[in-house]
Amino acid sequence: MVGFLKRVRRITMAKINAFLDGAENPDEVLPMLLKELREEHQRAIAAEATAVAAQKRRQQEYDEIREDIAKWGGRAELAVRDGDEELARTALEHQLSAEQRLDAGKKSLDTAVDAAERARQARESLGNKAAALEAKRYEILARAQAAEKQESVQKALAGVEADSRASLLEAVSRMEEKALGTEAKATAYNRLAAGMAKADLEDKFRELERKQNIEERLEGLKAKLRGTSPSEE
Repeated sequence: MVGFLKRVRRITMAKINAFLDGAENPDEVLPMLLKELREEHQRAIAAEATAVAAQKRRQQEYDEIREDIAKWGGRAELAVRDGDEELARTALEHQLSAEQRLDAGKKSLDTAVDAAERARQARESLGNKAAALEAKRYEILARAQAAEKQESVQKALAGVEADSRASLLEAVSRMEEKALGTEAKATAYNRLAAGMAKADLEDKFRELERKQNIEERLEGLKAKLRGTSPSEE
């Protein structure tokens, strides 16, 4: 989806006009560009449909997690009423696990909603661009013909010097990208080393906190069924 949207953004009226300015035969080029825009519009429609379907799946998964939380909470209460504390603990364990999945489910849903919206915008943008290009067809052809007459002047101003300058800028850009990539790798390795040193200790405390959470919920359910609160006891 991301690669497709990048390609969509590259197809703009400015690039179309620039391409026509340098074309030897704009009468042949313009239909090709119109055809490409229409094809990209069809791809955008398909991409939007895929994104919307993914959004619906993420929404369904998120709703199922919320239902699991409510279901296991009800089962825990039922087990306490029946006097089976061990069964209640098991139900609370499942409820807690579902709650821990809820945040990840919400993030996945938000990502899917954003992707669907961007796909919709891309589809609308391409449709508008195709319609605009069709409407401005003769104006663009006139501009292309005028630009063709100035081609010799443009070559004299640009020439080899412009090509060399562009190549130099591209080389500098690649050097910058490589330096940024090296810095990012170093930062990632440092974070990984620090995280591994703390992983075992964090796991032990999380397990203790998990057990305490379950016991507190169990006591809360028992107190609720007796009509009192844990603090009153």
